[in-house]
Amino acid sequence: MIDHINMSDEDRCTVRNSKEIGQILVELAKSKSMINVSFNQGQDQCLTTVITVDRVNGIAYLDVGIDDGFNKRLLASTHITFTKNEGVKIKWVSTSITVVKLKDGQALRIAFPQSLVRLQRREFFRLKTPIVNPVICKIPIVNPEFPDEEKTLELTLVDVSLGGVGTIAPDPLPSHVTEGAMFESCKIGFPDIGETHLTLCVRNIKQMNMHDRSVKHRIGFEFMQPSRGNQGLIQRYVTKLERDAIAVAQRK
Repeated sequence: MIDHINMSDEDRCTVRNSKEIGQILVELAKSKSMINVSFNQGQDQCLTTVITVDRVNGIAYLDVGIDDGFNKRLLASTHITFTKNEGVKIKWVSTSITVVKLKDGQALRIAFPQSLVRLQRREFFRLKTPIVNPVICKIPIVNPEFPDEEKTLELTLVDVSLGGVGTIAPDPLPSHVTEGAMFESCKIGFPDIGETHLTLCVRNIKQMNMHDRSVKHRIGFEFMQPSRGNQGLIQRYVTKLERDAIAVAQRK
């Protein structure tokens, strides 16, 4: 199946599962992370922390400010942005907020957001994959006019990150392989780790003119919401490459 999308880094790192959102908010509470609250088109800002989270009812409680005028403007706002900038960036928007009394005093009360951005820059750190015995990415190519005539496009990996892979493809490219195209049921067998089954989206395509006058294409793919099992395999392979690179550097 193929679709076309245009996604920013925030789009591709957006979490929409309520259980996962709840877990992220719980982690913020445990770590007592400082969160910037912004509203009134950025003219009003303050810092807060998540106090506690009610995952059953989908509610989070945060520290309340001491400025009454500020609090009144906050409660009247219908677009409040919460951002954690240190380490893994976390961001969400709430449309309403109330003040409630807890055992230890007043707190801000918000419902779980419908979506939340969790952006970890390490996802985009690329590691080169082996040239000898290269890793192959197998992509099913389906012709909508003749769905029974499925072909498999085999691409050689040149790098990998937690967010996607870089590949090299010969010329000409199949007409379906364009920026924004999304492919399901792709397979990448990571040596000594295991085979992943992924949905990949084409992020960029760059034509490369080789020394022998041949033409190749460098295609960057991103992983689209990989399962936890596939995430684990990718993480293990990335960790293996990191360790191999450190071992090579130490021998020099």
